[in-house]
Order: sequence, then structure tokens, then C-alpha cells
Amino acid sequence: MIRTQSIEPVYGGDMSDQGREVDPFTDPEVVRLLALNLELAIKNLVGSKAAPECLVLTADICTHRLMAMPTADGDVKVLVFEL
Repeated sequence: MIRTQSIEPVYGGDMSDQGREVDPFTDPEVVRLLALNLELAIKNLVGSKAAPECLVLTADICTHRLMAMPTADGDVKVLVFEL
């Protein structure tokens, strides 16, 4: 059985003004692969027709935090934040 609970966000406020898009030329491979995995996870959840109204996935690695969210046009936006 899968149990779910409400998780409070670990960051304060809206971080979208500080983030940037993934740069395929300068970002490390681990950041690019993590961004791709988050994008695919969002697409799978949206495609399952069971996605919540507000869907945001985040992932932290040693030097970066990534945030993925669906956009209104059906695409996925992945932002990178440097820690």
C-alpha cells in the first residue's frame, strides 16, 4: 500500500525568478540527466490523467536544485538553481 501525506516545501517563497533554464553546453551531465528525468516524470504523470492540479517536482544534488512543472501549453519547464 502506498501512503501519501502533505509535504511542506523546503524553500521559501516563489523561486522562479532566480532559476534558469538548463544549458546543454555548460551544465554538468548529472544536471542535464536529472532535468531530463524530471521532465519525463512530469509528462508521465500528466499523461496518466491522474495528476494533481498543481504539480511540481524538485530534486536536490550537491551543487544544484532542479524544479520541474508543467506549463499551460502542455510542455514542461525545468529550472536550475545553484546552491
